[in-house]
Amino acid sequence: MPSAYTKALTILAGIGPEYKDGRVNTVPAVADALVLLNRSDRVVPWIEARIESLDAMPPDTKLVTRDNWASALGDIARISDWRAFFKRELRQASWQVVLRDWLPRLAPGLAGAAGHGLLRTGHAIRNIALEESNLLYDELAASLGYWAARFLKLPGIIGSESTGSLRPAEALSRIKWQYKERPSRITNISDGLEGLTGFSPFSGVVNLVTIPAEPLELLSQITEAMARVFLSNSYDSAKVIPFIHSLVVPGALRYVIPYIEPEGIPILLRYGWQFAGALYAIYGRVNPVETCERPSEDKAQLADQAIATDNEFAIIFASSCLCEYNHNPRAAYLAAAREAIKQLAPTTSESNI
Repeated sequence: MPSAYTKALTILAGIGPEYKDGRVNTVPAVADALVLLNRSDRVVPWIEARIESLDAMPPDTKLVTRDNWASALGDIARISDWRAFFKRELRQASWQVVLRDWLPRLAPGLAGAAGHGLLRTGHAIRNIALEESNLLYDELAASLGYWAARFLKLPGIIGSESTGSLRPAEALSRIKWQYKERPSRITNISDGLEGLTGFSPFSGVVNLVTIPAEPLELLSQITEAMARVFLSNSYDSAKVIPFIHSLVVPGALRYVIPYIEPEGIPILLRYGWQFAGALYAIYGRVNPVETCERPSEDKAQLADQAIATDNEFAIIFASSCLCEYNHNPRAAYLAAAREAIKQLAPTTSESNI
């Protein structure tokens, strides 16, 4: 019997990576988040309620090859060309080989589309590792293609400055809040990230943290730090969606890291940290909370409450927070999930992406 995620991909065949109004198509990530929250029965109805708003995949324009791929990075007009390229790559080699080959190349640009290329890729990898099929290969190709087509490099080069020895919670105190030095009007997350270009205090952020002996420990440190950032800054509704991204996007690396060569792992982790630090630089106004109380709801209740909001980001965030809690049982994850549910209840405004 096809999985709920596979059913979702069947419905979404021929659909592009963005809505007709230009917002990111989060539906594949939401479908897997619902599965992770043990509500597979909600996947198909959730998609069917939104399918009419999604845009079709545009036609191919020009071939992306191993000779000209660099010139096509960050060109959303080439989205179909990129998807076709990765479909060819996946026909010529195993998906594990393709990931080892291409993720270190794509890592510097994971901030594009507010990190949704990485997020969607992570969910695709989680599923293809469970069950391989042509449908899942196509989804992985579409995810990697979107990452490449929205490629956005943030300021900073790995190793260009002395590598730091800080944990993420400590490194946050070294990040300058952009609004204090260069006020600007930010209309959405992607504009904010692009606006870091030329903001010199940010260039060293990518090198602030140390990579521990067990690399996934750094991932837990990043997501816990950003859960605490979320809790301190979520008083402002305009900060809720950005700081959700600051946790769920690096969190998606948990599904990616096992398939990367050892020398490539620090690259993915540093750029994942840089992305979280970027959102803190852009949207930060309050230091992370140091302590927080565990909410009265258990994990199952939080999952049900997130789903009841019918909000894509509440669902994805709850799924990611509960996953991270399973690896690093700190109350901050549950408290952050509960606060997001409160903020993203149906009376709250929609995403600004």
